[in-house]
Amino acid sequence: MIKPETSIIIRTFNEEKHLGNLLRAIETQTYKKAEVIVVDSGSTDRTLEIARSFPVRVIEISKQDFTFGYALNIGCRKAKGKYLVIASAHVLPVDTHWLGNLIACFENQDVAMVYGRQVGAPQSKFSETRDFTRLFGTSSENVRSALSYPNNANSAVRRDVWEKYPFDEYLFGLEDIDFARRVTANNFVVRYEPIAAVFHIHEERWPQVFNRYRREAIAAVRIGLTKPPQADLSLVWFIIRLVSDVSASFPNWSHARIEEILRFRYYQWKGSCVGWGQGAHLQLDTDKNSVFYPDENISVVITGPHEAELKEVPLKKMRPGDLLLKVDYVGVCRTDLEVFEKTLGYYRDGVAQYPIVPGHEFSGTIVRVGSNNRYQERFKVGQRVVGECVLSRDPSDRKEVGVINFNGAYSSYVVVPGHAVHKVPYDVDSKKAALAEPLAVVLRAIRRIQHRLFPEAKIAVIGAGTIGYLCAEALLQDGYEVTVFDKNPERLAYLHGKVQATSLVLEGLDRFDTIFEVTGSREVLEMVIKQSRSDSTLMMLGFPYGDINYNFEDLVGKEKFFAGSVGGDSEDFVKALELLPKIEIPADACTVVPLTNFKHAWELHRSSKYLKIFLQP
Repeated sequence: MIKPETSIIIRTFNEEKHLGNLLRAIETQTYKKAEVIVVDSGSTDRTLEIARSFPVRVIEISKQDFTFGYALNIGCRKAKGKYLVIASAHVLPVDTHWLGNLIACFENQDVAMVYGRQVGAPQSKFSETRDFTRLFGTSSENVRSALSYPNNANSAVRRDVWEKYPFDEYLFGLEDIDFARRVTANNFVVRYEPIAAVFHIHEERWPQVFNRYRREAIAAVRIGLTKPPQADLSLVWFIIRLVSDVSASFPNWSHARIEEILRFRYYQWKGSCVGWGQGAHLQLDTDKNSVFYPDENISVVITGPHEAELKEVPLKKMRPGDLLLKVDYVGVCRTDLEVFEKTLGYYRDGVAQYPIVPGHEFSGTIVRVGSNNRYQERFKVGQRVVGECVLSRDPSDRKEVGVINFNGAYSSYVVVPGHAVHKVPYDVDSKKAALAEPLAVVLRAIRRIQHRLFPEAKIAVIGAGTIGYLCAEALLQDGYEVTVFDKNPERLAYLHGKVQATSLVLEGLDRFDTIFEVTGSREVLEMVIKQSRSDSTLMMLGFPYGDINYNFEDLVGKEKFFAGSVGGDSEDFVKALELLPKIEIPADACTVVPLTNFKHAWELHRSSKYLKIFLQP
C-alpha cells in the first residue's frame, strides 16, 4: 500500500449535517495523495455512521477527555503523511483545488504551518461573515510574528515540526495561535494562502456563540495575548461593530437581520469579557466540562398527558450537599412512558403533578460541588457517578427522580443531593453504569424476600425486558435455577444458554417456589395468582397493575406470600455497582439515541426491539 503524502484530520462531535458534504468534497479534490482521519469525541447522532461509509479511519475518544489540542494530537500520531491537514467538520472547500493549494505552500522549507481563507456561507450569520472578510484577506502572506490569525478550521502543518511542537492539550482553545507563536519564535514561517479557501458554516445557538468567544478569551489569557483574538473588551468596540454591521446591512435589511446582528455582537463581546475575566482562574482538570459544555440545560419536559417538548429549563438552585451532574446517559424506562400517558398511579390518582422532567436511570459526571458541601471530601469535579431514584419514601413528601416531585435526567444537567450519589468503578463505562438503578431495584426486591429463598429454590421471572434480564442475571450470580417467560423471542434469545429455560408460553407456574412478576400486566398477574402453588412467593416489580378482583381465601388457604418493591436503597446501589462488571450486556441489545430524538427512543421502547435504549444529551 502506498504511503500517503498528506493526512487530513477532522475533529467531530455530532456533525451529521455537514460531515458527509466535506468528505464528498475531499474525494473530488485534484490532489489525491491523502488519507482521511476522523477523530470523534462521543457523537450521539449519525456522525460515526456517515464517517464509516467513506474510506476513512475513525478514532474515538472520550467526551470527558476532549480538548482541541488533545484531539488533534491523537489524530496526528496516527497519521501516515508528512503533511497534516486540519479541517473542521463543518467547513466545505470552495473548489477542487483547495487541498493542493494548501500543500503547495510547503515547497518553501521554512514554512511550518499554512492556513487558508475562510468565507461565510449563505446560512452564516451576517456579522460573522464580515469578521471572516476582515480576518482573511485576498493577499498571500508569510508571517514570522504572532499578530495574524492562524486557524485550525482550515490549516496544515509539517509533521516533523509538529513532532517538535505538538499542540498544547491543556488549553481551552487557540491551540492554533499558540502553535504559530511557538514555531515562529523558532524561525519558522507561517503562511497565509487565500486561494486555499473554505466556507466555514457555523449554525450555533446563541449560548454556543457566547461560549465560543468565552473559550477563546480564556485561552488568550493563558497564552499571553493582550486581548481576545476576535473581539475587544471595551463597550465602545461593541457599539462601533454594531453600528457598522447595521449600516452594512442596508438596503437588504430586515428586523430579523437587525436582531441577529445585535445578538451576535452582544454574545461575542459578552463572552469575550467573561472569558477574559475567568482566564487566570479556571483549571482545565476541574472546569473544562463547564467550558466545553456550558450550562445550557436542554431538557425533555412532560407538560401534561401525551404532551412533551424539548426546551431549556433553568438549573435547580444548588444547596449545600448538592452536586451538579452533566448527564452522560439516561435509560428509557416504561415508567417514563407511563408518566407521559398518565397511566402511572401517582398521576392517575392526582398524587403527582405536571410538568416533570422524566429520567431516573442515569449516569453523569460531576461538574460542580455545592458550597459548604459536606461531600466535598468524598466527591470531586470530573468523577463519574450514578444517582438514586427514590430520595424520600415519606408518603407526605414522596420524591422520586424523574417520577414525582423531582426533575429527572432527560436533561443536559441534573442537580442531586450528595447522599444519593455513588461513584462509578473504573471498570464500568458510563453507559453500562446507567443500568445501576434498575439493577438496584432488582437487588432490593431480592433482599426483601431473601428469607423466603433457599439454595434449591426454582425461580420464575416473568418478563425479559431490562428488569427481567437483570433479575435473571442477579439470581444466576447467586446460584439459583431460573426460568424466564416472555412473549418476545428476541428478548429471550439474550438469555439462551444462561438460564435453566426460557418460554414464550406462560404455563406451568405451579412448578416454581418463587415468581418475580416484572411486566406490570394485570392479566399476567391474575394468571400468576391463580396458577402459583401453595406456599409460593410472589414478588411484584411491575407498574402499573390496576385493580384486580381477588378472593383472599386463596391467599390465606394456600399460604401464599405476596410482596411488592419499588426503587433501590443506598446499599442496593453499592452492590449493583459491584455486580455490574460481572453482568454481560450483549452489544446488539442496546442502542443510543440523542436526547433531541426522545420521541423516536420512546417508539423504539414500545417496539421491544432492544433490551435497553439510552438517551445521550
